[in-house]
Amino acid sequence: MKKIAILLSALLSTSAFAQFETTKESASFGTGQIVTLEQSNKFDLTGNALKVGDFMPSVVLMTSGLKSYDTSAESKEIKIYSVLTSVDTPVCVQQAVDLSSYVNSNDNLKGIEFYALSADTPFAQQRFIKDHNLDGVTYLSDSLDHKFGLKTGSLIKQLGLLARSIIVTDKNNQIIYLQRVPELTTIPDLEAAVKIAQSRL
Repeated sequence: MKKIAILLSALLSTSAFAQFETTKESASFGTGQIVTLEQSNKFDLTGNALKVGDFMPSVVLMTSGLKSYDTSAESKEIKIYSVLTSVDTPVCVQQAVDLSSYVNSNDNLKGIEFYALSADTPFAQQRFIKDHNLDGVTYLSDSLDHKFGLKTGSLIKQLGLLARSIIVTDKNNQIIYLQRVPELTTIPDLEAAVKIAQSRL
């Protein structure tokens, strides 16, 4: 337990002034996989391994506005889910700010819906959105029972948080792109995900 507390402290205390790198590296989801923090600290993932070609598992999440959201609901839009580890980390601040800035500065994103998803409570997400003036993105919470983490294999077993990743689904909720970063202090490649999404519009 003490080791986990030390590792979590390291995750939360990463310099707020650092600029974290976007990476093209990707690793698998699911039980048996690991994610690192500052390379030397290892955490286990748990849950079903998500793969390209799978359909998005049905999970009812809560938006930051306290409304239900079903990941398998029918939609005419391509969806991009930017999965954050915790809104209380500087890496997630950069990931979220970059996402909001990208959505608001590009006018060729019609037909694509953007979501930010974490295991934080909706109330923590509300505070986070307000503190960083974020808009253009719907925030989803997997805090209640971590079903999203378990059904996608993105749940970090020791922490109850989600592995940093991007998931893209087509209009039929079939997964067409996945990136799960191997190292928690790096950020997934949003532009690569958007290119795949645009190719399916």
